[in-house]
Amino acid sequence: MKIESVKESSNAKMYEMYLQEQEGERMLNISIGEQEAKRIIVLLDEIETPRPLTHDLFFNVLSEYGINIEEIIITSFYEGVYAASLICVCNGEKKIFDARSSDAINMALKFKSPIFASEEILDKVGFPSSEILEEKMPYNDIKIIIETTDDIKIDGLEKLLDIAVEQEDYDSAAELRDEIDKLKKIKNKE
Repeated sequence: MKIESVKESSNAKMYEMYLQEQEGERMLNISIGEQEAKRIIVLLDEIETPRPLTHDLFFNVLSEYGINIEEIIITSFYEGVYAASLICVCNGEKKIFDARSSDAINMALKFKSPIFASEEILDKVGFPSSEILEEKMPYNDIKIIIETTDDIKIDGLEKLLDIAVEQEDYDSAAELRDEIDKLKKIKNKE
């Protein structure tokens, strides 16, 4: 599975993470908390944090002891909640640990490990990617009065993003990253 997108949900403080088969059309939609989503976004965007966060600490400890996360598997779906397994290897010995899907995916991203979903899960709650409709742009109250080029806007927002990350303001960093992505997409269409 690959992470197709992580988007803010209409449900306050929740995000929707869409996973798609690497070589297929089936997708999963996993609702995750705001903090877990923002951490996944930081990892996907390869943003370096000034100090280690929880998943960084866990990664550092496991790595120091020679424990590798070989893969993660999304194994079950019950009452709207996905569960996953971390398959860890140390000195040739495999161990399996239960985890929340968002934590498992965070660790898979840290270890650059593959993400799998069981066929049972994909058959039960998977859906074809064609069912995802393009989102309409949300209404935005902020209006930019000074006319400037997209390159200058992007450059300024990237500087603000660096400052937000340096100050460990990951909420603002995620919002700035989304705005930068939106401007780059508009620029590429022109």
